Amino acid sequence: MNPELQRNLWLELTPRRLATMAIILLLIFFASGLSGGLSYRPASVAVLLYYFIVVIWGARNAALSVVGEIRDRTWDLQRLSSLGAGEMTWGKLFGATAYNWYGGALCLAVMLAYGFAHSDPVSVVIGLVYYLAVGLIAQAAALLASLIAVRRRQSHTRLEIFFYQLAGLIAAVAVFAIWDMADPAGSILTRKPPTDFIVWWGHAYDARLFLLASLALFAGWTLVACYRTMRLELQMNNGPLVWLGFLVFIGIYVAGFDAWLSRDPAMADWDSAALRLGLAATAYGLLTYVMVVLEPKDRVHYRWLASETAKGHLVKAAGGLQAWMMSYIATLIFSGLLIWWRVADVEAIVLIAAGLGFLTRDISLFVLIHALPGKRRGDFAALLALFALYVLAPAIVKGLDLKGALIFFYPQPGAESWLGPAIAWAEAVFVALLAAGRVAIAGKPASAPA
Repeated sequence: MNPELQRNLWLELTPRRLATMAIILLLIFFASGLSGGLSYRPASVAVLLYYFIVVIWGARNAALSVVGEIRDRTWDLQRLSSLGAGEMTWGKLFGATAYNWYGGALCLAVMLAYGFAHSDPVSVVIGLVYYLAVGLIAQAAALLASLIAVRRRQSHTRLEIFFYQLAGLIAAVAVFAIWDMADPAGSILTRKPPTDFIVWWGHAYDARLFLLASLALFAGWTLVACYRTMRLELQMNNGPLVWLGFLVFIGIYVAGFDAWLSRDPAMADWDSAALRLGLAATAYGLLTYVMVVLEPKDRVHYRWLASETAKGHLVKAAGGLQAWMMSYIATLIFSGLLIWWRVADVEAIVLIAAGLGFLTRDISLFVLIHALPGKRRGDFAALLALFALYVLAPAIVKGLDLKGALIFFYPQPGAESWLGPAIAWAEAVFVALLAAGRVAIAGKPASAPA
């Protein structure tokens, strides 16, 4: 057995803890059964307890699985052990949450017993897979958030640990909101009838089966992300192929929902190919923003990339590209294909060109702020700068009734003037040159004192 998993099982699943969890849950189910009423039946209570034990409590334990070792000053010893990244990842994720899954299994047993007695077996099995997926995604997302923070060498206060847990809870809420659309009893959030079919790549699929397959795929990618981040923490190198595979997957997945976008009257004259290219380009642009925030902006690595490219070692340099760089390149490629496909649509081309310019400006801003001298400001200063550029400054401009100046801050739909893209790319080139200059200056040795 995985030594790390075995160690955590010994710590988490002691006889006293197992008995305590079983007795408390049995008393709760017994009390709910005696209380009567639809809202208090054991199956309904089991659902609420499952969300609390596996999702909320489990996400916190997953977030603490590595951070707790750092606080106890035992993480460095574990990093020096012979355990591989896979053993460490699965041992932490499933070992630290083993007690939560034990309690969740008891809740699932009650839910399954009620489901088989009052519903068809297929629906019960589908619901079981959903509950397993939402718990796994919540815990994996919390672990991933904590590993990213460890990589960034952040402190680990109680507030920060709550934020790691919050990442898992946000992932769980997103899963619940999407799954809620296909609930046979009707959506709890929107109060609308259930969605029976989902159109993807021109074909109608059963909504519950499609969403279930999607959950399984995204749960798998979340686990892969945890594993690759653990590899980095254990001083191992990650190649670009896995991220490229994810880019291909997310592009195909997102582009298939063009039928939903075609309902928009503004997109009535766009064909399926244009809508799919636009969806893929938008997804890649969002991934660029996410990854440029999460990944370290290492000036030494950037100088190495520039050096290898200048020497003509393009394959070696391509292997060292960060995830945000590959996402940015994918955004440029698919945006270029969309411009070529909609070459007669001047308004769309202007909007796309301006958007690419502002995207380039924003990611260059992150690199620039990290390359500035003095105390490291981190990504928080860059996020504040983006908040000022996209929220504060436009609000001031609108208040002064200077709406024509909004082209300096973000793309303006409905414009056919090339002034907007020209301004966006002028800002992008200016910030990019400043960032490149700061990265190059930081690499020069300081002058020796007289």
